[in-house]
Amino acid sequence: MERKHHSPEEIQVILQDLDSGMTIDEVVSRYSVSKASVYRWRKKAQMTENAQVKRLQRVDEENRRLRNLLADAVLEIHALKEKLKKDI
Repeated sequence: MERKHHSPEEIQVILQDLDSGMTIDEVVSRYSVSKASVYRWRKKAQMTENAQVKRLQRVDEENRRLRNLLADAVLEIHALKEKLKKDI
């Protein structure tokens, strides 16, 4: 049996069909791939998705931290301007 390399787009279509309710056996027969390949692709896609979620959580946390720093800086600037007005 000749080995076929599937493009990422083809793999994505296959996984979407699997997610839409097709069974593993239907996907295997429709696309002529092995069950092991489908399971491997699905596992890899889930791991990638988890990594992206973690990355987004880190970015959100950094944004929250930076917003707090900016708010503190704005308050400090405002307080210094008020003090400067009083001194003049």
